[in-house]
Amino acid sequence: MGSGSTRPNNADDKMIAAIGRGDNSEFRDRSPGKNIDTKLIKEKEAREKKIQDKTDRLRALRLAAEKEAKAK
Repeated sequence: MGSGSTRPNNADDKMIAAIGRGDNSEFRDRSPGKNIDTKLIKEKEAREKKIQDKTDRLRALRLAAEKEAKAK
């Protein structure tokens, strides 16, 4: 005997099952297509770099404060 599972396991099966149920809402796949807009990608990378730089500065301040506290 098989596993007995009748649940859809990929996007096409899920869409067909939704149509079969009469679900007329827009079907959305869990993993959307990749964004190929280079402007948005570059803006996101710039934001991430800014956040990483800020994190690095805060880490350096914290380590300096800990080192100063140990010295006293």
